[in-house]
Amino acid sequence: MDNSDFDPVDNSPQIPASVTAARWMFVLQGVIWLLFGVWSITRLSNSGGNLSCKMLGIISMLMFVNAIVLIWIGWGIGKGQRLYYYFGLLVLAGNIFLTLSDEFGVFDQVTLILAVGLLILLIVTRSKYLTN
Repeated sequence: MDNSDFDPVDNSPQIPASVTAARWMFVLQGVIWLLFGVWSITRLSNSGGNLSCKMLGIISMLMFVNAIVLIWIGWGIGKGQRLYYYFGLLVLAGNIFLTLSDEFGVFDQVTLILAVGLLILLIVTRSKYLTN
């Protein structure tokens, strides 16, 4: 094994653990919303008249958009750009508000706990994202 490229002094910037945790929490939220969107699509065939198929389709698509946005923020939050931080706060605040303004079930409880925890983490560690 050739160690000629090995540099014992790594000068690359280290990503703080809180930023890594925030990134993975955004991705986890996105995956949860993606799974819930898939589950909602499967309900289209047996909506039972509670919601029209068109309305359930629109809601499912919004879940997919939310999932993509959350994963995108998770990907970008460690890049050192303020846009991701502020957009992340905005999306989390919107998700928290919408979760509380609708029927409240187990899915809502899980996403609410994750979103509130992530929002608190972002606010407490804001200096890690606003250095540029």
